[in-house]
Amino acid sequence: MNSGAAEEKKYRISKGLSALASMIPCVLMLIALVPFETGAFVLEGPHILHLTAKALGRVTALQVTQNLTIYPQSPDAPSSTFDETAIYIMPQRFRSDIVSDRIQRTHVVFGNSSLTIVDGLIVIEKSSFDLYQRLLRSRTQSQLMRTVNQLGVETAISSLGRVEETLVFVLGASYPDESVSQLAIDKATFLPLRLLLVDPKPEGCQLSVEIIFRDWRKIQKGRFPFHVVTKVDGQLAREIQITDFVVNPSIVFENMDMEAVQASIYGSTIDTPEEQKREAVEAVRQGVKDFQKKFE
Repeated sequence: MNSGAAEEKKYRISKGLSALASMIPCVLMLIALVPFETGAFVLEGPHILHLTAKALGRVTALQVTQNLTIYPQSPDAPSSTFDETAIYIMPQRFRSDIVSDRIQRTHVVFGNSSLTIVDGLIVIEKSSFDLYQRLLRSRTQSQLMRTVNQLGVETAISSLGRVEETLVFVLGASYPDESVSQLAIDKATFLPLRLLLVDPKPEGCQLSVEIIFRDWRKIQKGRFPFHVVTKVDGQLAREIQITDFVVNPSIVFENMDMEAVQASIYGSTIDTPEEQKREAVEAVRQGVKDFQKKFE
C-alpha cells in the first residue's frame, strides 16, 4: 500500500471516529429519556385505554360479597370491618349495602349521580371512597375515556413510570410528578393498577386519594380486582377484600333505581310532623363531620 492510500485510510478512520464521538451525547440523551427499558416508547392515552378495555373484558352484571375494613386516622384507635354487598350492572348502575349493629348504609349510583343513605337519612355530601367502582364499571374505550376525564385525569398526557416495582403507563402526568390526578396502567397486562386523585386546596396544600387495584381475577369474559386499597395522603384508609361473587344475579330493579330508593325513604317518613322532618335534616347536616370520622 502506497503512502497516499495509507493516509486516505487514516483520514477515513479518523473521520468515522469523530462522527461516532459526536453521536454519543445524543445516545446518552435518549437513554436518559427512557430510563426503564432500552427501546421502550410511550403509547398515547387513547391507545392505552383501548388496550385496557380489551384487558378488562366484558362483565354484564355482578354481585360481590366483600369485607370492608375502615382504618382510623388516629393510630391508637382500632380498625373496623363490615360485611358489604355490592351489585354492578355495567356500565351505569351500582349499589352497595352495609347492615350492621353499628351502621346501616346504602349507596346507589346511576351514571355520575349517586344517593347515599345512612341510618335511614339521606347524606348530601359525596365521598371519594365511593369512586373506586366508577373505573370498574367502565369496560369500553369510550367509557374509560369519559370516566378518567371526569375524574380529572388528562388523557392527552402519558409517560412511563413505576408503581410498587411494576412498570406502568401513567396517564395524566409526566412521571414521577404526583401533583395532578393520574391513572397507572400495568404495562404488561394493561389492567389498572393505581388511580391517584389530587384535589388542590386554596391554601397551597393538596388532598390526595390513592386507589390501588390488586388480585385481578377472571370473571365471565372479563377481569375484576378482588382486592382494593384506598389511601388518603399516603395513609391507609380502607381496604376491600372480595370473599364471594355471583355472575348475573337476580336483581330487583327498584333496588337499583335512585328515584325508587329515595321515594321509599320519603314514604317511610310521610307521617312524620314537618318540625321533626326539619330537625332530622338539620341533624344530618350537623352530623356529617361525625359520620366522616366514624365511617371514613
